[in-house]
Amino acid sequence: MSHSIIRVQKMNGQAIKGIQIHNQREKESETNPDIRKEDMHLNYDLIHGEKQVDYKKEIQQVISENVKSDKKIRKDAVLVSEFLITSDTSFFSDLSPTEQKRYFETTKDFLAKRYGEQNLIYATVHNDEKTPHMHVGVVPVTEDGRLSAKDVVGNRMQLVKL
Repeated sequence: MSHSIIRVQKMNGQAIKGIQIHNQREKESETNPDIRKEDMHLNYDLIHGEKQVDYKKEIQQVISENVKSDKKIRKDAVLVSEFLITSDTSFFSDLSPTEQKRYFETTKDFLAKRYGEQNLIYATVHNDEKTPHMHVGVVPVTEDGRLSAKDVVGNRMQLVKL
């Protein structure tokens, strides 16, 4: 029996460009042999479609619009919590492309409801690797307007519940 898999990684400013390059396939990967160039056209972003975006600009826009604190943001602050959504290969092999897209759309909508649609930066689906998966970037803005991955994403027990 298949299970959904969700993994969360906190990223500061230094990691943002690297994840943008990976997600949008801006350069050929030297470290991921699973990427099939001939299938890159099957990738898509549920927020931006085919458009390439500058993650740093998108993050800064979310922060300027939603963070209400007058405190300066620390250089090592977590700017994005990236969720990786996937399952095992057999789960996806039983789904049509339409059903697979619906799976990822439903997951994106769940994360948008939980963390705020306005805080989602990207929702990139990769179909050019062995197992389809989606990367979703969330700027961790609290309900009271602070930037805090610790408060938004939570601790280990909150992630287990997720």
